[in-house]
Amino acid sequence: MGQSLLEAKSCSEEDFELVKKHIRKFDLDDRALQIGQFLIFTGESGLIGFGRIREYPALSEMCSLGIVESERGKGFGRLMAEALMKKAKKDLYLCCITPSFFEPLGFRVCDNFPKEMQDKLDYCTDSLHVEDDYLIMKFDEKS
Repeated sequence: MGQSLLEAKSCSEEDFELVKKHIRKFDLDDRALQIGQFLIFTGESGLIGFGRIREYPALSEMCSLGIVESERGKGFGRLMAEALMKKAKKDLYLCCITPSFFEPLGFRVCDNFPKEMQDKLDYCTDSLHVEDDYLIMKFDEKS
């Protein structure tokens, strides 16, 4: 399936169970998962990738974005991030360890951010086990 034909879609109950398994496997944020927050990509072989937008009163957060191992390096991560960006309703933030992936999409590292993102940063730093440091990024429409 070509990337140009791939469309993000809402998550079914069956897909959601698989997404939750991958979130645990990839050590992503598994707090307060709600099926309606997610978009997914599927192909002939099944699930390709997923991600969610968590809405707060003052901001939108892109999180729990993952691409299954066999589909990485094919541009699906960028396509998923772009689909999630369209879903967001407010100022868009994320917490990540890969700023170089998100910078070409218009995200910038920020030092001043809402409390919800400080809570996210604290959670990621304390609970998710990765080698790199987490940081907060905000989408900058001017980029």
